[in-house]
Amino acid sequence: MSHAPRTTAATAASLLLLLTACGGGGSGGSGGSAGSGDDAFEMTFANFTEAAPLFRVLHTNLDDVLAKGESGLDVSWYDNAGDPAKMTENAQLMVQAQPDAIVMYPVSAASQGISQILGDSDIPCVSVNLDTEACDFLNIDNRALGEQTAEIVGGIAAERGWDASNTTVIIGQNAAAGEQVNDCVRYFYTTIAPLLGMDEVDPTSITPTTTKIGANAVQFDGASTLQPSFEAVSNLLPSIPADNHIVLYTVNNDSTAGALRALEEAGRGGDDVLLIGGLGGDETGITALREDPRWVAEGDIFVAWWGAYAAAMAKAVAEGAEPPADVTPLPQIVLDKDTVDEYHAAGSAEVSKLPPLVEDNEFLDESGVLAYVRKVAGL
Repeated sequence: MSHAPRTTAATAASLLLLLTACGGGGSGGSGGSAGSGDDAFEMTFANFTEAAPLFRVLHTNLDDVLAKGESGLDVSWYDNAGDPAKMTENAQLMVQAQPDAIVMYPVSAASQGISQILGDSDIPCVSVNLDTEACDFLNIDNRALGEQTAEIVGGIAAERGWDASNTTVIIGQNAAAGEQVNDCVRYFYTTIAPLLGMDEVDPTSITPTTTKIGANAVQFDGASTLQPSFEAVSNLLPSIPADNHIVLYTVNNDSTAGALRALEEAGRGGDDVLLIGGLGGDETGITALREDPRWVAEGDIFVAWWGAYAAAMAKAVAEGAEPPADVTPLPQIVLDKDTVDEYHAAGSAEVSKLPPLVEDNEFLDESGVLAYVRKVAGL
């Protein structure tokens, strides 16, 4: 980012990050339907907000994908505008439109209201990034992102001789974003701890109010944004032994950037004393992974392609596919310095390849939508 992921706290961390629609800010369908033909599969898609480029790219990228051929998919867009009231209004309008399927990107984890509306309609629906009980759920796996990042960072730290005697782990969460988003940081610590001989704890013991974790880790709430993260880390640094190495990981790259600035201003950001794992796969993270010796891993969640995956899932379930897992995974991978250029064009953050489908999302290929993406490995 979920994990996040930037707009509201609920999605900021998840990846956080994660995106948008086209046309004006009216509560109804906003221009730019994609697809053509009287026999088109009709889909309505309510994006988190039209105002933020981070979310708008969901819409523009899906339009570009569908423009590559006669997909037979006609998408009408709605703008939730980051507003729960507008989200509810859009849910009602989309149901009234009687499409073949609905995609909802909720603006709040409190989605009971729209779940009632969508569930009563019996129209197949997919909820993106935040769960809506009546819909099938499409999301990143924040726990896996944290665990895989910890394996890379922890391996490098161990090779350098960093351990419980000389190292502090700093993790940055976003309490308002909810438990699932923060799985990335809690499982980062529980995975790296045995690699460095640190106190092993139950992941459930790391809560939003936890600050001290064992003898070698501290947690701060950076709200997934730069300035709060800078201030929080500036305040906690006096409690960290001055000669300790530092491992830094947060719920997104905005938070990591703020924490990094605090470390640098305190003289604790040298190449030989700091290791960083990033999360987001944005330009900040991809550039740092290539150029910054301290930034050794990057959780890439390919946010710009979420619209295409959501459309593929909505069409697949409407046509009878049954997701094999409670949560269908979005594309994600943790990159290191050796693999970054396999997925991003050299010298650029532009995605050149998407990860192959896995067991729990390979049914997305049944809809035919991902064939137009032309970047998914193996398709």
